[in-house]
Order: sequence, then C-alpha cells, then structure tokens
Amino acid sequence: MKSQARSGGGHDYLPSVIDEWLADPTCHTYGVEAEGHIVAIGNLRLVDRGKTGWMEGLRVHADHRKKGYAKMLTQHFLRIGEDLGVKRLRYTTSSNNRASIKLANMAGFKQLFSMGIFWHENLKATSKNAHVRTTVREATASEIKEIQENNPDLVPQSVLIYDWKAVEGTAAGLRQIGKDHRFYVRKNTEDPKSFSFGHAREDMESRWWSFTIYSSNAREFAAHFRNHLKMALEIGLDATVCTASTQFEKAFKTRHMPKPIRKMQLIMFEKRESPSLKFDMSNDRLTRHPR
Repeated sequence: MKSQARSGGGHDYLPSVIDEWLADPTCHTYGVEAEGHIVAIGNLRLVDRGKTGWMEGLRVHADHRKKGYAKMLTQHFLRIGEDLGVKRLRYTTSSNNRASIKLANMAGFKQLFSMGIFWHENLKATSKNAHVRTTVREATASEIKEIQENNPDLVPQSVLIYDWKAVEGTAAGLRQIGKDHRFYVRKNTEDPKSFSFGHAREDMESRWWSFTIYSSNAREFAAHFRNHLKMALEIGLDATVCTASTQFEKAFKTRHMPKPIRKMQLIMFEKRESPSLKFDMSNDRLTRHPR
C-alpha cells in the first residue's frame, strides 16, 4: 500500500492503527475492491466534536496504482463528509508526496500552512543530551490553552499538529492530544511564549519519541528540543521526530544542536466546499470494513 506518512525508520504505521480504526465508532474505514481483493484503503475520522472530517491512511497497493483508486476513495470521503454535515475536511501529507498534493488540488483542497518535520536517530551516540540541565517543565492542558490565548500567532490557523494529525486549538482539542501526550512549558517564565507536547510512538518494527514544538523564538525552541531528546533517552528510545515551524530549521545549523538525518515539510490541507469531482466507479466497488 502507498503510504502518506511513515515513521523515522521508514516503516508504515497503518498496521499498528487499523484495529483501532475498525473498533472506533467515529471512524469510517473503506476499501476499494477489485477482482475480489481490497486494493486500496483509507479512513475518515470525525474529530473536533464532529465538526471536522479527518482523512488519513490512504493506501493503494503497488500493483494497482494509477487506476484512480485514490481519487475514488477521496471522492467517497467527500460524500461521507457532506452526509455527516462536517464543516470541513482536512488531511496532512508530506511535501515530497507529489501524487497526494496533486489529488488535493484536484479535489478542491486548499493548503492552510506547512510545518517542518525533523528526524534524529542514534541518540545514544550523543548521550550528552541526557545530562543537559533542562529549563522546561511538564505542564497542564489549561496552561497550554492560556499560552495560546495570550499568543494568537503562535499556532497557525489555531490548528494543533501532532503525529501528522490535527485538531482545533481548543480545550477539547488539547484534551484529545493529552490522552497520550505530555505537555511542556519553560520554567520560571512569567509570560511564556512557547510550549510543546510529545509521547512515545511505535509501529510494528520500531519505537521513537514524537513531539511538536510551538515557539516564538529560536532560543525557546532549542530549550524544548533538548528537553524532548532528554525524554527520549530517559525511556530508552534512540530516535525522535520533531514537528515545528520551518523557520527553526536554521537552529540545527548551530553547534549546540544536533543535525537531523532527514527533514521535509508537512502540508496541512483543508476543504470546506461541497464535493465537485465525479469519478466513475462502475467497474469496482467501495467496501466498508466490518467492525
């Protein structure tokens, strides 16, 4: 299956979440069936209290690409979103996924913003990060919400990104993130202008620390970044994936910050209009996966 997002080690995350999708009543998981086989799959998840339809995990088997199946699933999710009365459809993809970007444009999605994705591996080789005196402490969701309210330009479009997913930057959205993430802010700061959150991620073959940083300047970004490296090492992880503003790519060029082994951009797409594309589905059929 073709992947929209992979872990730092290049492994597809779908096998680790498919059972969750099928058991979740907020998920609408569909596949394209051709010649008696499922050759493409994707999921539409309701988030933001049903206001947003989140499209994720679109896959097409390598032997069945360039046959319009990704378009077929996209069109179907547009129809489901309209039937469910969501206010918008959203998804993220990588800047080097040309097929996904082309499909977004064809389906009438608009780019909201982009963020940088930075991979670091072999952290134990730079174990000095484990002994850095951190200037960051753990925080609560309510503290993060207050920082957002006091710094409205900190979070683009007031949409929070975590693990290639997104929620509105509301108290409910932070509660969603807080189900498996830990929040962090700077210590002893009267007017904080940064925050971050992270957690341990895993797929069938690897584990890594995934985190997002929202910061107003490079100094605070670096403080949060070093804290997350420290967190990863403390729980025995040797890889991290950081999501942050693209402006902080420059921070990794300083001698105090480790250089990423790989980097790209995450692109956030959104569609608010009614579906406008029509695809011929006469020779194949969409199949709802059983729960």
